[in-house]
Amino acid sequence: MNPQARRSWIAIGAIVVVIVAALIVNRATASKHDSGTLSASASQIALANLPDCPTTTGSGKVDGGLPALTLPCLGNGPKVHLASLRGPFVVNIWAGPCPPCKLEAPLIQQFYAAAKGKVGVLGVVDGAYPDDPNDALNASHGLGLHYPSVFDAHGKLVEQVRSSGIPTTLFLDAGGKVVHTKVGQLKPGELGELVKQYLGIDVGA
Repeated sequence: MNPQARRSWIAIGAIVVVIVAALIVNRATASKHDSGTLSASASQIALANLPDCPTTTGSGKVDGGLPALTLPCLGNGPKVHLASLRGPFVVNIWAGPCPPCKLEAPLIQQFYAAAKGKVGVLGVVDGAYPDDPNDALNASHGLGLHYPSVFDAHGKLVEQVRSSGIPTTLFLDAGGKVVHTKVGQLKPGELGELVKQYLGIDVGA
């Protein structure tokens, strides 16, 4: 083999090694997120001061309910097994870089404060928007959000509920069934009206 051909083969081999290494890193990263591990700093978690996420059993998927996804809590609470979440619950899918998400966020916080003990609220940060746990915690703190939130690194929830984008708000009844899906920004007073209409609960918000 002449020297020029040898150099070409060496260069090709180096490219192959880089590609394989990148694939290994991507798969390792995906496995880490899929296992429910949250890579957020303790200081950011403390600053955001989010309440613990709801306790779920990890079983009990129902027809028409949330998909079988396990997502890490953005606060200090447990992982959430979405398929075993039972309502009444409002589940809002959002991300920090999403302008309409940030515009509706104070309305969700207002609803959460008014609905305590009647209707639960869970935020799901869509990491594929893109967003990352520390940025999501910063956004939560900056917007004054104090309801439980989880992190969906690959945006699987919005994909599996077949939403066209974010923000998306899901309304979950006591049996765990999604009875309504609202795609797009919530307007003032709309969340309370939708909860009254689809969950049969008037929280006065």
